[in-house]
Amino acid sequence: MSSHYWFKIAEDLKRFNIYLIDLPGFGDSQTPMETFSVEDYKNTIKEFIKKMLIKKTTLIGHSFGGRITIKLAVENPSFLEKIVLVNTAGVVTASTLKKIASVLAKIISPFFKPTFMQPFRKKLYALLGSEYLKNEQLSKIFSNVVSEDLVKHLSDINIPTLIIWGDKDRVTPIDFAYLMKNKIKYSKLDILNSAGHFSFLDQPEKFIKSLTDFI
Repeated sequence: MSSHYWFKIAEDLKRFNIYLIDLPGFGDSQTPMETFSVEDYKNTIKEFIKKMLIKKTTLIGHSFGGRITIKLAVENPSFLEKIVLVNTAGVVTASTLKKIASVLAKIISPFFKPTFMQPFRKKLYALLGSEYLKNEQLSKIFSNVVSEDLVKHLSDINIPTLIIWGDKDRVTPIDFAYLMKNKIKYSKLDILNSAGHFSFLDQPEKFIKSLTDFI
């Protein structure tokens, strides 16, 4: 999505230096010409941190951002002190693959090709909750990144990790949270009641308390 979703949260975290990043293809950033992988997005974040001369940081990743955070944490770079995984993607199950196949089928469906169908196409993408589907290049990136299972990497994370999850999340089910908690050595899990996939928006006060206590 866009970094703008974090602006309200950032207002309550002014004691910290905060960088809100629009990933390539999202928010105000340009769409990459090539088909990015999770590795490419990870390298983008890594280069940003180096370019900004950030020596010590806590990286917070929501949903797909959590995939990037996991990838970077496994490398154990010197600048990374802690990570926060918020309703994170990266666990691929049989049902997940079926859902991906269903989404991709809708993307390429001839029914949505004619110009007069484009408003319906946009409504479909909104219902699917994915910015990836805005254009053809992002659709390719979508299919490239969502099928990568990161479970095998979780046990390689050796830095303090906070996992925050909404108990009503239907995009990344709460079972994923417990799996990550069991796999990551130095991890703490906070479940936010009555919160969905955007738990930081649904329960901002509880989210901020959990985050600041951890940092």
